[in-house]
Amino acid sequence: MIRGQIFNIQRFSTDDGDGIRTCVFLKGCPLRCAWCHNAESLSAAFELAFYAQNCIGCGTCVAECPTGALDLQNGKLGINRTACKGCMRCAEVCCAEALVQIGKSMTVTDVMETVLKDRIFYGAHGGVTLTGGEPMLQPQFAIALAKAAKAEGLSVAMETSGFGDSADYEALLPYCDLFLFDCKASTERHRELTGVEDTRILQNLDLLAAHGARIRLRCPIVEGANLDDAFVEKIIALAKRYPSIEAVQLLPYHNTGVEKAIHLGKQAQPIFTTPNPQTLAALAERIEQESGTPTVY
Repeated sequence: MIRGQIFNIQRFSTDDGDGIRTCVFLKGCPLRCAWCHNAESLSAAFELAFYAQNCIGCGTCVAECPTGALDLQNGKLGINRTACKGCMRCAEVCCAEALVQIGKSMTVTDVMETVLKDRIFYGAHGGVTLTGGEPMLQPQFAIALAKAAKAEGLSVAMETSGFGDSADYEALLPYCDLFLFDCKASTERHRELTGVEDTRILQNLDLLAAHGARIRLRCPIVEGANLDDAFVEKIIALAKRYPSIEAVQLLPYHNTGVEKAIHLGKQAQPIFTTPNPQTLAALAERIEQESGTPTVY
């Protein structure tokens, strides 16, 4: 039985496809975007998050830890991340939810049980959205989940970086109604800002467009990082090239990923600038005028 690594299932979403949707967040991502707002999505492995504000200093977790990775001094818990082996026994006994396991192994049936609870709200257009992380890092599970949702008559959307195997995207096509396809940076700076070249990404975009898939181009707008003329021109060129790109969506940067990284004991991210509404409006107007594609933000 196929199992997937899931770190969240978000119900009643209205921002990730048509209608009301349930978003299934698959764990693991091949990209390392400088502005990532889901630090918990990067690793495919289960991770331990520490929410210091919840800790009551009871010491139960310290006694439970088999490697001595936890230490309680003056009522404050310390974690030696190097010594931690990820057994999650501390999270299991933490009654205050200060220590929390991020990630859960689930079957398609497990996920669909949650998805189908809200069937009454989906109507003709809502359904399930696969997101992450990068869903195509777990292609067998993603395709099986999409197939199960379609068998239930639900709309299926997938948010993707585009960085996956072309054969997997082709296999998913019959079961996916909408691709929320990320466009993150100019070709020239793509590796610098995301950790990977955009060659494979553009090949997969070309593949989906050639099959007439519905595509919405999703573009993070991060002042101080990716917002330059080369990136804007790339968005315009892609929107003009592919008629199946039905809209461009500009996603203004927010810094929630900074705190998430701290909870996981990861190195703090750089903090960038959130573009103001005037910048977004002008950018949307330019892209729409020059590409002829509806652009929202």
